[in-house]
Amino acid sequence: MLRAEQPSSPSQELAERRGWTGPTLANGVLTAELADFCQSGISVILASRGTAGRPVVGRGLACRIDAEGRVRVIYREPANAAFQRAIATGAPIAVTFTKPYSHRSIQLKAPRAEIVRPAPPDGPAAFSQARAFRDELVAIGYAESLATGYTRFEPHELAALEFLPDRAFVQTPGPSAGSALSP
Repeated sequence: MLRAEQPSSPSQELAERRGWTGPTLANGVLTAELADFCQSGISVILASRGTAGRPVVGRGLACRIDAEGRVRVIYREPANAAFQRAIATGAPIAVTFTKPYSHRSIQLKAPRAEIVRPAPPDGPAAFSQARAFRDELVAIGYAESLATGYTRFEPHELAALEFLPDRAFVQTPGPSAGSALSP
């Protein structure tokens, strides 16, 4: 099984964010590097809460982030019905992006998200990012059939939501995991 020579660490992530001097998005929440990471074809886990306050989770396929830092997550609608219902009621959202090879993990949060119609660029983004995630899973030792099944979707299943993150956290395992990523 392929292993990272130097796995990511929360302290490294926090130091890089504090030292960032380039432009930011979403009112300073995201750096350009974090935005690129979220759109690189990695694991996308969605979380919210249902009407009874219980956790509701889902799985995204891809992410697109615009010039203002608005995050658009593309997901399979049939597999995420409970999550979609929670978002439709105005529940808060947390989305965690994880690169399996290095265990690098970033979480974005917002008080609410909006379900939106899929846009023409969503399909190509979903195909390319799901393919990149599938390839990474295979590279680290997952069976090709498992990785392919996990990332599979049909174009007619695509749905999307958007939110402007107001907080970002490092979720990479290790000391300081859960710390806010702020300048």
